[in-house]
Amino acid sequence: MSENVVEIQDLWHWYLRGTPLQTVALQGAELEIQSDDLAAIMGHTGSGKSSLIQHLNGILRPHRGTVRVFGNDLADPKLDVRPLRRMVGLVFQQPEMQLFDPTVGDDVAFGPRQLGGTPEEVRRRVRTAMERVGLSFEGFKDRYTFGLSGGEMRRVALAGVLALEPRLLVLDEPTAGLDPRGRRQLLESLRTIHAEGEMAVVIVSHDMDVVAELARRVWVLAGGRTVMRGSVREIFARVEELRELGLGIPQVSELAYELRRAGRDVRADVLTADELAEALWTNSTSPAA
Repeated sequence: MSENVVEIQDLWHWYLRGTPLQTVALQGAELEIQSDDLAAIMGHTGSGKSSLIQHLNGILRPHRGTVRVFGNDLADPKLDVRPLRRMVGLVFQQPEMQLFDPTVGDDVAFGPRQLGGTPEEVRRRVRTAMERVGLSFEGFKDRYTFGLSGGEMRRVALAGVLALEPRLLVLDEPTAGLDPRGRRQLLESLRTIHAEGEMAVVIVSHDMDVVAELARRVWVLAGGRTVMRGSVREIFARVEELRELGLGIPQVSELAYELRRAGRDVRADVLTADELAEALWTNSTSPAA
């Protein structure tokens, strides 16, 4: 049975608070993540997405409002966030830029070694994490880290977070800058990770096709506030509202929307090319067509 592992209500946060350069980043944001979630957070640049997720493992602390993650109250100044950071794996944009060890195996092993694991435990974690992102342990552990492709480096960085065995995995723009092959491989890795049922997965993305392909639930931010929430189908059916927020919709949903405007009977929650083709075929062969 799923339960809420993240509960955020009326979250406010300011940068350079109390100075002449004070800027509000979040003003009343809300978010709930369940233990089996596969969710997405959307919003245009400056909407507060990155600020929001940095509250999930204590990089930022709430200035006002409630942030509870796995039962921990992040507003409590006495809270030790170190155990929480082992439970919440946060993968920043272009995480491959944070790789530093010459070999893949040692880079992935850095976190488990810092936890004080035995050599056997560290090796188990590294092997498991690499295989979960589609990198053969024997084939990649001794490879030169900076000789890998962009997609492979991205997966090594993800493996380094997975080696900590978090219960919540949060990725900020995970497919940004990847070629189509690297994007496809990374998304497949994320589906596999979630399907294993050991952690919730949350992505932050401006790529509507990635959100439609991967997420089940969506939270939309604008101006530091949560302005929309619902299933991925419900959100992408609200085309006009998304456009008013400066957001697009998946290419297939865009085509379905234009067909509806042209008078075709296509349902509003179409997300994939197969669904659109089926809808058009059904309508073309129905007695009333």
